[in-house]
Formats: sequence, C-alpha cells, structure tokens
Amino acid sequence: MKPVTYFSNLTPLRGIAALLTVIFHVGLMAGPLAFNTQVLNRMYLMVDFFFVLSGFIMCHVYGELFSGEVTMPAFKKFTIARFARVYPLHLITLLYTIILFSVTAKLGIPKVPVLQVENSGYSIFTNLLLLQSMNLHHWFSWVHASWSISTEWWAYMVFPFLVKPFSKLSSAGKIALTLVCFGGYLFITFIIIPIVPFPAEIPFVKISPASLSVNVGYQFGFIRCLCGFVLGMMMYQGFKADWGKKMLGNGYAFLLAVLGLFISMHFGLPDAITIGFLPFVLLSAAYGSPSINKLFSAKPLQKLGDWSFSIYLVHQPLLFTIGSIVAYLNPVNPNNPSAGPPPAPSLLVAWAICVGFIALTLFVSSLTYRFWEVPARKWINAISTKREYVVVRS
Repeated sequence: MKPVTYFSNLTPLRGIAALLTVIFHVGLMAGPLAFNTQVLNRMYLMVDFFFVLSGFIMCHVYGELFSGEVTMPAFKKFTIARFARVYPLHLITLLYTIILFSVTAKLGIPKVPVLQVENSGYSIFTNLLLLQSMNLHHWFSWVHASWSISTEWWAYMVFPFLVKPFSKLSSAGKIALTLVCFGGYLFITFIIIPIVPFPAEIPFVKISPASLSVNVGYQFGFIRCLCGFVLGMMMYQGFKADWGKKMLGNGYAFLLAVLGLFISMHFGLPDAITIGFLPFVLLSAAYGSPSINKLFSAKPLQKLGDWSFSIYLVHQPLLFTIGSIVAYLNPVNPNNPSAGPPPAPSLLVAWAICVGFIALTLFVSSLTYRFWEVPARKWINAISTKREYVVVRS
C-alpha cells in the first residue's frame, strides 16, 4: 500500500463530537442544560457523525487494500488493526464498570434501573463479543455508549467486501446509494422506532414515533450504523471526484453547514433531515481552506481529536462513579421523605457541573490514551507483525 495522507482537519471534529456527546449525557443525569431548544436533546446524532466519518476514513486508509479481491492476509491485517484500535479501551472500561457496580451492590447502594436493568452475566458475555447491540437485549448494558462500538465493529467486518463493488458504481449509482442510506434512516424513523422494545421498569425511556428520531441503539443499531457508514463511504467517493469542491472548500461553507446542522437540531426537525447536513460538514472540512486548515491545526484541537475515543468511552464510567458516590452520601430513607438524592440543580449550577465534569473527563482521557490506548494498540500490532515474520521465516 502507498503511504496514506493524514486528514488533520477531521481529527478535531472527532473530539468535538465526543465532547458534545458528553454534554448530552451530563444533561440526562445532572439536569437540563438549556431552555426552549432541542439542540442538546438531539446530541445523540453525534454518534451518527462518527459513523459517517468512520466510513469515510476506512475508505481513505484501507480502500486500496481492498480495491481488488478480499484476500485472507489483507482481511486479517485489517481486522487486527481495527481490533487493536477499539477493543483494549472497550475492555478496560467494561471491566471497570462491572467492578464499580459490584462494589455499589456490596455497599447497599440501590440499583438505578435506567443504568443497570440489563446488567447481567449474559450481557457481560455479549459485551465481550461486541454483540450487545445486535438485538439481544431490551436496553443498554454496562458502558451504554459502547453500543456504537459493537455496531461499528460489525460494519468493519463487512467493509472489505463493499469497497470493490461500491468503487465500480457510476456517479448515478453512487448518488442512488446515498439516497438509499437516507431511505434507511426513514425506515428506522417510521418502521423501527415504533417496534423497539423497552424494559417495563423504565417506561419513560420509550421514544415517541412523533419525535421522528433515528435514536436506536441496543436494538437495530446496526442498521443505523450501516446507513452512516455507507454514507461516509459514498462521501469519500465524492471527495475523490471533487464533488462540490469549489462550493464547499471554504470556511463560509463549513460554517453554513454547521449552522444548518444546529438549526435543524434546535427546531427538532426529523433526524433524517438533520443528518443530511453531516456530509457537508465532513466534505467541507476534508477539502479544507486556509482558514479551516489554520483553525483545525491548533494543537489543543488536535489533542482533543486524539483523545476522542477515550472521551467517548471513559465519560460514562466516570458519570456512573460520581452518581454512585452521590447516592452513597445521600441514602434513601423511607422514614424520612426528604432524604435521598438532591434535587435537580439550576441551569447555572448544571452548567458548572458540566464544565467541571468535562475537565475531569479530558484529564482521565489523556491518561487512558497515553497509558492504555496507544500502548495496547502498539503491543497488539507488534505481536501480529512478529507472528507474520515468524511464519514467513519458517
């Protein structure tokens, strides 16, 4: 394979999307962070941006490897590289969360159904095999955010077999496949959302079909992931063909695409419409311009992108830990109705909590990235390379 150029402009977007996901989850646990807007309530769509971005990057990095026939050595090399990238952090955050909830049970802290209703030995098994979002559960389990890692892993497994046929499509065929992806989002909105089951213990989590959402994860999440992943693959085909480069390759187009995205979220437009802005954000950043390149080359934004995977997987175990500490310090006393968890904070206090939590998440994520993610990835890849060398020599 030829050396792969690095899309430095896309790295910060991963970090920003990860932080917005953190804000979304803090808002769910700490209390509302905004009034009269649905922007924060729709931040779950940042996961869809990850899917689109992933399909784009996979084509850029591995497209040449699978441009012909999918050979076993090439598939093995790809699989090990992706395993080394995602599994070590998935494993350590899963183990931490299992230990955390085991300790809280020993301490007599009551279970929180919305966090723990699907936690079991069975769901440990499905999480270890990255199967937790393949319609085997009725709710999220353990590290809830890892549902997307589950679906993306299986998207990786089908990716090599899609590269060649997708690259041979005509321009009309690529546009048609892009429209099929949006048809998939509409299928989720109108067919899947109404039939997704939910635990009886937490009836308030059921998504209303009237919200016109694509927010499925623990069931049918693979369809959602594949729509975004294939959409990203098509955007890469468009990028290579310079689709709209003159119009999108400037800072004004990027700002308009981002503004359109957030306006759509603010007014709660159907998710399928909101997702329509993601390809323009991606392509505009990928094409770049002097202003975009200067902005995204800033070291803090590059670091944020480097830590993005840690931010995404680490923040929920941290939230669970803080929630457990609060529950332990404020036990529910049936003889004292005023006892128990403190009331929801004001908007100002909620944002102060959110900013403090973001700072904590960034600190912990920098450590997990430096001392776990990178070393584990290098070790797995080194072991794989060493074995290949031994096989060749023998």
